[in-house]
Amino acid sequence: MRNPIHFAALLAVLTALGGTLQGCDDGGSEATQIASAKEYLAKNDRKAAFITLKSILQKNDRSAEARYLLGKALIEGGDVAGGMTELQKSLEFGGAETLIIPEVARAMLLLEQDAALILRFSAEKLNDAAAAADLKTSLATAFAKTSNKENAERSAAEALSLRPGYAPALIVQARLNINERDFDAALKLLEQVLVADAGNNEAGNLKGEIQLLIKAKPETALASFQQALDANPKSVSTRATVAILLFNQGKVAEAKAEFEKMKKESPNHPDTLFLEARLAFGDKNYKLVRSIMERIVKARPNDQAALQLAGAAELRMQSHLLAESFLSRSLKLSPKDPLTRLLLAQSFLQSGQPEKTLEVLRPVLESNKVDGATLTLAGQAHLQLGDAKRSSDAFQKATKVAPSDPSIRTAAALALLGGGNSSRAIAELESVSRSDTGPGADLALVSVRIRDGDLPGALQALDALEKKAPDRALPHLLRGRVQLMQNNHAAAVKSFETALAREPGFFPAVASLAASDLAAGKPDAARERFENHLKAYPKNFQAKLALAELATRTGAPASRTIELLREAVKLAAGEPGPHLALVNALIASGDAKGGLLASQEASATLPNNLEVLDALGRAEMAAGDSQRAISTFKKLTALQPNNPVHEMRLADAYMTVQDRKAADRSLRRAVALQPDLIVAQRHLAMLALQDKRPQDALAVARAVQKRSPTSAAGFALEGDVEAQLKNWTAAVVAYRAALKREKSTELVIKQHAALMAGSQGAEAERLATDWAKVRPNEPAFLYYLGDMALTQRDYALAESRYRAVLEVQPDNALAMNNVAWLLVQQGKPGAVPFAERANNLRPNRPEFLDTLSTALEANNQLPQAVDAQKRARSLRPRDGALSLRLAKLYMKQGEKAQAREELDALAKLGDKFAGQAEVSALLKSL
Repeated sequence: MRNPIHFAALLAVLTALGGTLQGCDDGGSEATQIASAKEYLAKNDRKAAFITLKSILQKNDRSAEARYLLGKALIEGGDVAGGMTELQKSLEFGGAETLIIPEVARAMLLLEQDAALILRFSAEKLNDAAAAADLKTSLATAFAKTSNKENAERSAAEALSLRPGYAPALIVQARLNINERDFDAALKLLEQVLVADAGNNEAGNLKGEIQLLIKAKPETALASFQQALDANPKSVSTRATVAILLFNQGKVAEAKAEFEKMKKESPNHPDTLFLEARLAFGDKNYKLVRSIMERIVKARPNDQAALQLAGAAELRMQSHLLAESFLSRSLKLSPKDPLTRLLLAQSFLQSGQPEKTLEVLRPVLESNKVDGATLTLAGQAHLQLGDAKRSSDAFQKATKVAPSDPSIRTAAALALLGGGNSSRAIAELESVSRSDTGPGADLALVSVRIRDGDLPGALQALDALEKKAPDRALPHLLRGRVQLMQNNHAAAVKSFETALAREPGFFPAVASLAASDLAAGKPDAARERFENHLKAYPKNFQAKLALAELATRTGAPASRTIELLREAVKLAAGEPGPHLALVNALIASGDAKGGLLASQEASATLPNNLEVLDALGRAEMAAGDSQRAISTFKKLTALQPNNPVHEMRLADAYMTVQDRKAADRSLRRAVALQPDLIVAQRHLAMLALQDKRPQDALAVARAVQKRSPTSAAGFALEGDVEAQLKNWTAAVVAYRAALKREKSTELVIKQHAALMAGSQGAEAERLATDWAKVRPNEPAFLYYLGDMALTQRDYALAESRYRAVLEVQPDNALAMNNVAWLLVQQGKPGAVPFAERANNLRPNRPEFLDTLSTALEANNQLPQAVDAQKRARSLRPRDGALSLRLAKLYMKQGEKAQAREELDALAKLGDKFAGQAEVSALLKSL
C-alpha cells in the first residue's frame, strides 16, 4: 500500500513548481507550448504547430508571441491574408515591433499592397539594425515595383549600411540592375551573395535566369541551377527549373528523373503540379492544365508564372473572361513580362476589346524596343477600331523589326507600301493571302484597301479571310464596318448579325447592331439588344456599361444611369472602368456624397489602381473635403513622382483652401516635369494675377515663348494675361503674334473679343470678314458672333448668326434653343418647333425646357408651358429662377394656390434668392 500524501505537502510541491489548484494544464505552461510550437515550425511541421498555437490562444487570445508565430506559419503555408491578421493582432497586444513589423512588410509585398506599404512604413524607425535593414529591403522592393527607382536604390543602400552584405538587399539591387538591363552588374552582386552563402536559393535561381533569358546560355544557366539545387536539394522550385531546362535541351531521361523525384518527394507541391501542367500544355491538354492550375493558384494566389500559364490555357480554350482575369493579375505582379503582356493583348483582341489591347501594349509600343509580335497585334487592334492608317503604320513597322518572321512576305509587301509602291504591295499581299493559311496578310490587305478608299477591294480581302476563319466573328464585323462606310446600312446590319451568329458572345457585334439601331432612331431596339445579351451572358459588364451610356444618351434620369453603373460594378468589381464611370456619373449628377462613397469603395477594392486613387481625390474635392483631397493627391505624387497631372490636381486642391504658395510649388513641379505643359503654365500665370503679381504672370508667358518661339501657346498666354489686366491694346498685339503662328478659331475669337473690348470695332469687323473668307462656315466662330450680338441685345443679328450655325450643323441643339428664345423675344412665330427639336436632341436639360416653356407660353399653350416648366424645375429644384417662372405661369393660368406655394417657398430662402423683391410684389398681388 502506498504512503498517503498529505494536502499541505501537495500544496508545497505545486507552489514550488508554479502550479495552481484550478485544474490541470494538459499542455504545459504557455512558455512550454511556445517552445514546442517553435520546434514544430523548425521541423516544418506546420500542422502540429497550428494545433499547439491554437491551444495557447484558446486560453489566452492576447498572447502576442503566439499570434506572431501563428502569423508567420500561416504566411509560410500560403495563407498570407490570414497571417497578416495575426501579425496585426500581435502588434496590438504588445508584440515586439522589431520582430513583427518586418514580417508585416513582407506580407504586404506578397499581398501586392506596395503603395500601402510605402505609406505605412516609409518613415518607420526601428531600433534594431537587423530589423531595420529587413524593413528597408521590403521598402526597396515596394518602391521598385511602383517604378520609383530613386527611392528603391536609396532604401536598398540604407539597408546595406545598417547590415553590410545583407543578401536580400543585394538581391534587390541586382533586380534593379536587371531592370536597367545592366546584367553584368546584377551577376556581380549575385556572385557576392553566393560566395557568402552558396545555398541562397533566390540568388542562385536569379543568376540562372539571367544566364538563360538574357545571356542566352542555357548550358551555363543549367549549371547554375544545378549548383543551387546541390546546395538546396529540397528546393522543389529549383528542381522544377532544372527539369524544364533538361527537357528543353533534349535530355529527356534526365529531365524525367528529376520530375519523378519531385513526384515522389512532393507530389502535391505547387512546383511539381506546375511542371505537370507545363507538360500538359505542351500536349495541348488544356483541360488538364485548368484542373491543375486551379489547385496551384489557390495555394499560390500571387504566383506570376502560375497565373500566366493558367491564363494561357484559358486563352487556348477561348475562355476570355478567365484568361483576362489570370493574365491581368500576372501582369500586375510582373509589369515588364513581355509574354504575359502579349497573351493578355491577344485575349482582349480576340474578345473584341481593341481599346484594351492597345492600352496593354502601350508601354511596349512607346519603348525603343518594340517587337514584331506587338506591332502586329497593334495593327489588328487599330483595324478593329476602324483606324486604317494607324493599322497600316503598325504593320509597316513590324516589317522593319521582324524581317525574319514567318510572315515575311506580308511584311515585305507592307514595306513596299511604305515606300509608296501601292500596286506592287497589294499584289504581293494578295499572293500571300492565297498561299498562307494565317490571317495576317488578309488583315493587312483589308487595312490597306480601306486606307486607300478601295472599299470593294476591302470586301474582297474579307472574303478570303472569311474562308480561312469560317467560324469567327471578326471577318463579318469588319465587313459590316466597311459596308457602313459605303452607307449600305442594311447590308452592314446583316453582317453584324452574321458575326453574332458565328460567336454569340462577341460583344462588339452586339454594340455595332445597337449603334445601327440608334442611327435609325430606335433606342428601344438598342436597349433590347444589350438586355438580351445580358440574359445570355449575365456577367458581361461591358453590356451593362453600354446600357448606362444609352440611358444617358436617351435622356433617362440620372438615377437610372447610376443604377446601371452600380450593377456593372457588382459584375466586375476588379475592373476599374465601372468604378470610374460610377464615380464620374455621381459627381456629374451633383451627388458629391454618393461620388465620395463610390470612390472609397473603389479604392478599397482596387487599392493599387492610380486611376481609382485619382477618382477618390476628385470625389473628395467635389464633396468639399479639400484636406483629404490634398492627402490623396500627395499619395499619387509619391507613387508616381514623374506624373505632372498629379501635381496639377494637387495644385487645384491647394487653391480650394487658399494655400496659394503650395499651389504655386505644385504647379512649378508640374512644369519642371513637363516644360511644354501649357495648362500648368496658364495656371501659374493666373495664380500670379490673383496674387497681384502681373509681371510674374507675363514672365511665365514669355518663358513659354522663349522655350517654343514657333508655337502660338506662349503668345496666346500673354494675350490672356493682358486681357485679364484689361490691357486691350497689348492683348491684341499678343494675340496677333499667336495668330501668325497658328490659325485657329479660338485665337480669332480671343482677338476679336479684345478688339471689341478695346473699342476697335472696325478692326474687329475686318478680322471677322477675313476669317469668314478663310473658313466661311466655321460654326464655332459663327456661334461666337451670335453670342456677341446677343450681348449687345441685337436680337435680329444674333438670330441670323445662330441660323447660320444651323445651316452648317443642323443638329446643334444650343443654337436651336437660342433661335427659339430669340424668336419669342422678337415676337416672331415659329419658336415652339425649334425649342421642341432642341429638347429632342438634348433631353432633360433644364435650360432647354425653360425655353420650351417660354415658347409655349408665347404660343398661348399654357398647360403645356406649365408642364415643361415643372419638368425643368424637377431637374434643378434649387434654381429659384425656374421656380419663379413656374409661379408666374400658375398665376397666368389662374391657379393662385399653386402660385402661392411656389412663392412662399422662394420667400423662405431669404438672401439665398436674389429675386425677393419680385417675389414680395407677386405675393401681394395674389
